[in-house]
Amino acid sequence: MSNKITITIDGKKIEAAAGENLLDVCRREFIPIPTLCDHGDLKPYGVCRLCIVEWDRGDWSKIVTSCNFPVKDGQIFKTSSDKVKRQRKMIMELTLARSSKTPEVIEVAKQVGVDAEAVRFPKKDDGCILCGMCIRACSEVVEANAISFAGRGPERKISSPFFEEAGDCIGCGSCAYICPTNYIKMEEDENFRTFPEWKVKFEMARCSKCGQKIAPKKQLEFIRKKASLPSDWFDVCINCRP
Repeated sequence: MSNKITITIDGKKIEAAAGENLLDVCRREFIPIPTLCDHGDLKPYGVCRLCIVEWDRGDWSKIVTSCNFPVKDGQIFKTSSDKVKRQRKMIMELTLARSSKTPEVIEVAKQVGVDAEAVRFPKKDDGCILCGMCIRACSEVVEANAISFAGRGPERKISSPFFEEAGDCIGCGSCAYICPTNYIKMEEDENFRTFPEWKVKFEMARCSKCGQKIAPKKQLEFIRKKASLPSDWFDVCINCRP
C-alpha cells in the first residue's frame, strides 16, 4: 500500500492509503457500515447518508459520510457511537417513509435497529428512495444521460425530461439492474423491451444465425458508434461469433 497512513477506527489503529475513502477502509477491516447508495462502479455520492460515522476532532466531533470521505494520517473515527446510532436511525426512518415495504430497505433497517412497522413519519411507499444510482449509472457508466432528478423536497423524484418520453434512453436496463429497491421496472417480451417509468419501448435485435435475442437495437447502435465498430458487428450473438 503506497503512501501509507495510520488512522484510528473504534479505538483500533488501522493502516490505509492516503486519500482512500473511509468506507473502503472499514469494509476491508470488516467493520459493518450500512449503505443504500454505494456501488463499486459509481463515484461516491453520499446521498443515502446511512454510512455516516463520527469524526473525532478532540474537543469537538463532526458527522461525515464515509463513502466519500478521504482519510488523512492521524484521524480518529467512531462508527457506532450514540450520536451515530441516533442519526442513522432517524435517516433510516425517513428512508422507510418512502419505501417501507421494500425487502432490501427493511433488511438494512434491521441492521440499523429500526422496525419498519414503527416509523413515525407519513408513508408514501412508492419504492424509490432517491439514491440516484440509476441516474449515475446512466450518466457515468452508459453516458446516455437519459434521466435525472425533478422537483424539490417531498415532491422530488427520478424522471425522464419533463416527465415525457426519455428520448436519450437506449434501453440498456442499467437503471433497473442497479436500483437497490427494484423500483424501476423493465418489461420484456419476445420482441420488445419496455420501461413504463420512462415511457419508452425498444425493438429487440436478434442474431441472424440462431435467432436469439441480443439487446435493444438502439442500445447496439449506441455502442457500435461509440466504439467505432463495423456496421454488421452485432448481426450475430456472442455464441455464434466465429
